[in-house]
Amino acid sequence: MYFLLAASYFFYACWSFSYLGLIFFTSASCFLAGLMIEKAPDKRRKKLFLALSIVINFLILFIFKYFNFVVQAAQDISAYFNHPAHFDFLDILLPVGISFYTFHSISYVIDVYRGEVQTEKNLFRFLLFVSFFPQLVAGPIARTRDLLPQLRHLDNYKYENFRKGFVLIFWGLFKKMVIADRLAISVNHVYNHVDQASSLSLIIATIFFTYQIYCDFSGYSDIALGVSKLFGIDLMLNFRSPYFSKTVTEFWRRWHISLSTWFRDYLYIPLGGNKVSQGRWIFNTVFVFVISGLWHGANYTFLVWGAIHGIMLVIERYVYGRSIRDIQPGVNFKNIIRWGITYIIVIIGWVFFRANNISDSFAVFGKILEFRNVMPDVRSLFVPGGAESLIGLKFYDFVLAIFFILMLVTVSFAVRKSGIINAVLNLSAVPRWAFYIGVTFLVLWFGKFGVNEFVYFQF
Repeated sequence: MYFLLAASYFFYACWSFSYLGLIFFTSASCFLAGLMIEKAPDKRRKKLFLALSIVINFLILFIFKYFNFVVQAAQDISAYFNHPAHFDFLDILLPVGISFYTFHSISYVIDVYRGEVQTEKNLFRFLLFVSFFPQLVAGPIARTRDLLPQLRHLDNYKYENFRKGFVLIFWGLFKKMVIADRLAISVNHVYNHVDQASSLSLIIATIFFTYQIYCDFSGYSDIALGVSKLFGIDLMLNFRSPYFSKTVTEFWRRWHISLSTWFRDYLYIPLGGNKVSQGRWIFNTVFVFVISGLWHGANYTFLVWGAIHGIMLVIERYVYGRSIRDIQPGVNFKNIIRWGITYIIVIIGWVFFRANNISDSFAVFGKILEFRNVMPDVRSLFVPGGAESLIGLKFYDFVLAIFFILMLVTVSFAVRKSGIINAVLNLSAVPRWAFYIGVTFLVLWFGKFGVNEFVYFQF
């Protein structure tokens, strides 16, 4: 336990030694809050300690992540009403992973208040619970009932765990370094110069981003699950082939599962969930997704992204009714149509998620709908230097990017029921080792071009 705790704090210190005090304060305050709630003689005092813990930790999150956004919003509003005002911004660095470990810590205090988990008495174990390095900076957001009991019994070192762990690590590295980082070159080239981009380049970059964000984030999650597995610890599965979803509702049962279930259990249900009037349910749903968007970043684009998904869940409820959970799996005409509609909606949301600002978002849609000079641009892809000018990738890399996306989709579809671990480990020796060697070669080859920071490190 002490080795893992030291390793976790060293891991975080490699990013910023000065912010170790911040994560320690968050951990210690929630640890103390748990003890105070347990010892409180009545529910009123328990609720007081819970509220203090939540306020203190969300205040820290607000100061570091949202203060400047609120100041900018105040200036924008005052300028809109012709009464421009100037407010000072804070010159501070956003601590990496603060959204993750804050939610991680607060969920423990809430669980203790609800009587759902045993109060942790060992401070060092609780510090490890918050700072456990594989999931510290980008999740999955581990639940108290899942992770803390495992940290009390760190003796599950089995050869089988190493086999499964390394399969996940290899697969995560492949998704991140071979696919996501190549796609990022094109996406950044186009989205950082929207005013100069063409219709075709924006279409390609937008489709590429859907796979970049998935491979980047699910790749990190796979690595985190794999590293944890080496220590005999099982973290929550964070992705289940989300782009095979036939509704937006299903998408959120498959995408960033640890966050969507966190908001469900700690915000949506306490607000009344779906056991309220229709009007209140609509408000609850949209509100939770707007807050989810804001969790991802202090920008208007994330608010719109969250609102789009919240509104779509409401629309689907009225379109499908209660039968939404009864949509049968399988490949048939209706499901293909449902999948196509869902994928388009998700892509629309991703435009706001990736764009640098709201005006860029609408510019992207405007240029795509213009569909101007598409055929000349298609021909330019095959001209020497044309692909690099259009989408930031050489033609060879462009073809490779498409190949790897198709490969990812094919593999994901093939293992959607068994999972990548079982699919690989159930192979005979020759194809299994061909997988190991092939993935290792690709990771090392593409890794030499440099690795981008994980997208979710900024949240």
